[in-house]
Amino acid sequence: MTTFRTILITGASSGIGRTTALHMNAAGYRVIGTVRHDADGEALVADAMVPDMLTAVRCDVTDEHDVHALAARVGDITGGALDAMFSNAGIANMQGDVTAEGCPVATLDSMMQVNYLGAVRAIQAHLPLLRAARGTLVINSALMARTVMPFNGGYAASKAALEAWADQLRREIAPHGVRVSCIRAAAIATPLEAKQDSSSVPEGGPYPDQHAFVEGGLVMMRKEAGKAKVQPERVAELVQKVVERRRPPLKPIVGGMARPIWLIGGLPLRAQDAAMARVVRRMTRAGS
Repeated sequence: MTTFRTILITGASSGIGRTTALHMNAAGYRVIGTVRHDADGEALVADAMVPDMLTAVRCDVTDEHDVHALAARVGDITGGALDAMFSNAGIANMQGDVTAEGCPVATLDSMMQVNYLGAVRAIQAHLPLLRAARGTLVINSALMARTVMPFNGGYAASKAALEAWADQLRREIAPHGVRVSCIRAAAIATPLEAKQDSSSVPEGGPYPDQHAFVEGGLVMMRKEAGKAKVQPERVAELVQKVVERRRPPLKPIVGGMARPIWLIGGLPLRAQDAAMARVVRRMTRAGS
């Protein structure tokens, strides 16, 4: 009897999660992917190379009942031992005012609820299954957890919180044979990234003299990111590599502008500030 390795992927409705689900299915894995709507699940299974090896489950990671129902379903499918999990569900709710002073607390809270607490909730529910298989947990983080860019502090905070918790988990669960890696992605061409296009700095806000400066910077940051974006297939390939290695990299980086952003994050803080200021000035001049 052939035994297939099983991976659970949260946030498989679109973008990185969907691409990774289809990639791992084509690579011979039994895939369980969570979606927010039944139609997304039906479309995901329909696009699979081996539809019988892909199960879509509707789940909201912010809902305790949904998550525990998912864990029970995964336990039934796997016989109580899960080989791998890709915690990917997340949002980048950077719409409207994106300044540190003006971003609504409700916007920040929504990202923390999904990107941090939702991920923790889903992972905690499946740790017994991962422990039983001595499996691998892969978490979709972001380079901004290390290097905070202007106008993206809320998203960065949610990912930094998740990475801090993941560091704790990795050190606690290592004796049980479970491997934990955080993928730090930069600019990836996905619908989630595209949703940031309505972010702005209000002209009537507390920095009226900087409105044109910041708006120009935002425009150029989007243009530069657009040139540097890589397709989500790169992330899917990295997930497979991490899952299949006995000693996977702990925090691999991937995506457009990944290397320079990572390097800036290693500088002393004042040097980071100066580097960020130069980046924004250059982008603003180019956009004027």
